[in-house]
Amino acid sequence: MQNSTQVPLARKHYHDIDGARSVLMFLSVALHAGTVYAPARPWITGNTARADFFDWLIFGFHLFVTPTFFFVGGFFAVLLLTRRAAGDFISNRLLRTAVPLVAIALTFNMIEHYLRWVDSGGAGTFLSWIGSPAFIEIWANGTWQLHLWFLVSLLPMFLLAVVIHSILPKESRLRSLAVEFSDRLAGRISGSAAFAVALLIFALVNTANYSAAALVPGSYDLIFPGFQSWYKLVSEFPFFVIGVMAALSPRLLSSLFEWRWWMPYAAAAALFFQPYPNAEQSFEIGISMLFLNQLAIWTIVLFILQFFHRFFSEGGARTRWLADCALSMYLFHHCFVYIYGQMLTGVDWHIAIEFTVLTVAAAGTVIAIHEGLVRRFAIVRLLFNGKTDIEAVKKQPGLFAAFTKGGSRKKAATQSGAVGSGGSLSPR
Repeated sequence: MQNSTQVPLARKHYHDIDGARSVLMFLSVALHAGTVYAPARPWITGNTARADFFDWLIFGFHLFVTPTFFFVGGFFAVLLLTRRAAGDFISNRLLRTAVPLVAIALTFNMIEHYLRWVDSGGAGTFLSWIGSPAFIEIWANGTWQLHLWFLVSLLPMFLLAVVIHSILPKESRLRSLAVEFSDRLAGRISGSAAFAVALLIFALVNTANYSAAALVPGSYDLIFPGFQSWYKLVSEFPFFVIGVMAALSPRLLSSLFEWRWWMPYAAAAALFFQPYPNAEQSFEIGISMLFLNQLAIWTIVLFILQFFHRFFSEGGARTRWLADCALSMYLFHHCFVYIYGQMLTGVDWHIAIEFTVLTVAAAGTVIAIHEGLVRRFAIVRLLFNGKTDIEAVKKQPGLFAAFTKGGSRKKAATQSGAVGSGGSLSPR
């Protein structure tokens, strides 16, 4: 076994965590492109070309993409709270998360919903649709969110974090206990055998969380119109909590990121078998499958974080560009996947070629928007990336400079200045 070096909590930029988040946001394009061809998602487009492989692909991606995002969200929330006052934290999170959420929801998400309405038989202009019962319904039942549900769930978690931070005095015994507990956990999961037991415990906690949420009366109903159900809101909360604990304890972060030789094999097995519970199973089998599902999720999530810590900790211009583009990719791609997916319904290509074209076209369009608009115009960057650093980012290497000139790490570090990561989860 090869041990990782200690991860100092005070370092200014976590390129490994940022890199993992960025790459997963890019993978979201392939995830949603896969839904166009997945038999389990026949309502996505009218495309009749389907293959079971894409069910495996999208369910596999769903195992680890958003759980990793919640871990990163909890981690960076604590870092930000240690550097800023509570009011500054709230304004920062509103700017970096809520503003892009609202901007995309009112623009590209509405365009996509209108196109879906037309494709399903609706007749009328965009303006007439806005005044229709169908428009009111998507806002009332929460479907306006589409892929943005992750940001919707994250905002209450940020609010909870700042409330707890504000209520507890800096010298509070509860704060000390939280750090001590995280440190003790770090000591008990170091090494391979102990870490394997920790994975089982994490999975058990997640299973209990899901089971408890399901017992809440009306847990599957929306908490209020247009929002989310209690069940969905708390489903990923344990990942946020472990991210918080990793930020509180450098020892725990180091233990979680410690490289274990068997983790790649365990993650590959989890991805291959993809255990999922379903309504047709008995209670006992369903609970067992839920436990195995959560075990698979934790295994893949922590393997990804270990992998990026081991191989992508130094950063560089390429990593910095990916981090800056990541939120744009997450926000914009969903609409383009639908548009291009519908365009490809009339094309008789091999399904693998169609999927590749769809993924590349959607990602390429977002990259063009990011390079041509988000990195160039202050108002666009504010609305769709929640940033006010337009002058600083113009000095950073763009796509071609970052990837064709080798992405000099020294140059990127020198020029970075106050420019933070590209996503809403960044601490800056």
